[in-house]
Amino acid sequence: LTSTNHAVFPRRGRTLHEAENIGEAMDPTTGFAAALASTVFFGSFGVPIKSQAIVQAQVDPVVFQCYKTAACFCSSWLALLFVDFKFTWWGVVGAAIWVGNGTVAIIAVQKAGLSIAQALWSGLSIFVGFLWGAYVFQEPVRDLPMALFALLLMACGMAGTAYAVTMKGGDSLCDDGAKGHQKLLDPDGDEVKYRTKENNKMVGLMCATYVGFANGSFMTPLKYANKEVKGLEYLVSFGMGAAISTVFLYWVYYAFRTATGRPMPPWHWDVAAKPALLTGLLWSAGNASSILAIQHLGLAVGWPLVQCQLIVSTVWGIVYYKEVTGAAAVGVFVTSALVVLAGVVVLGTHGM
Repeated sequence: LTSTNHAVFPRRGRTLHEAENIGEAMDPTTGFAAALASTVFFGSFGVPIKSQAIVQAQVDPVVFQCYKTAACFCSSWLALLFVDFKFTWWGVVGAAIWVGNGTVAIIAVQKAGLSIAQALWSGLSIFVGFLWGAYVFQEPVRDLPMALFALLLMACGMAGTAYAVTMKGGDSLCDDGAKGHQKLLDPDGDEVKYRTKENNKMVGLMCATYVGFANGSFMTPLKYANKEVKGLEYLVSFGMGAAISTVFLYWVYYAFRTATGRPMPPWHWDVAAKPALLTGLLWSAGNASSILAIQHLGLAVGWPLVQCQLIVSTVWGIVYYKEVTGAAAVGVFVTSALVVLAGVVVLGTHGM
């Protein structure tokens, strides 16, 4: 490499100036490993939301988000074990997006089911994230037609996993024998079956659609923050912003419920604390991993790869929550998952 700003990294097609902007030389191996870790953590963070205790207690989404934020805020300081403390307001912006997005995601999972909600928002996030990276931030793409084909494969595969949930023998509604959704008590104490009604499912799908667009834009503040912080240095600012945004959300929610004559929902400390804090820790681990993935792969490639979290979440839906049952439905899921993985391979070989 020469000392000019126009020297090129042959394997990744980035100029020296661009590499300096992201803090260090890009390492695809590290990036793909981080993306894999992120898919596991992000694909698992929604599991505690549908736990039996949370469902039966009908924990309010804002209350659940408060616990999530507490875990995120505390765990964000662990980044100081690896990097120096730095602050950027872009972290606060990113956290504000997450707090609103995270609250809506809880509603989406509760009303539409873990598998179908995450399928919808992951598919949308792929395209939104790619558009931000390739067209807004002008990240170079080695082969644009093949990269778009890879995104199409991944989206089709994710749509297939969502379809598997709706097939006969596969449903996001759980019968009496399914884990975590057996029965609920209504406010008067009468026992009623927990089933997602059509209107509730539509609300869940609308929420998941919003999450998809917002989630695809979630990492854009990190890109704008690159001149101030690099990689994991972003996390502390993000954690502080999450705390500020959640306090604001809570007081807005308090004002709304007071104005409508309703008391604030209970905190359900004995029931909700452990699963909600676990959700926050899993999400925070996924967030840190995704930051490393984007740092080494770029937003256009790294963020779509992270959305393969769908495969992990749907495996949870099949194995633990029985959201997909029957040989045909499971077969469609497995086939769709293989299509997603094919898209990942094509994106990895032609996107950078």
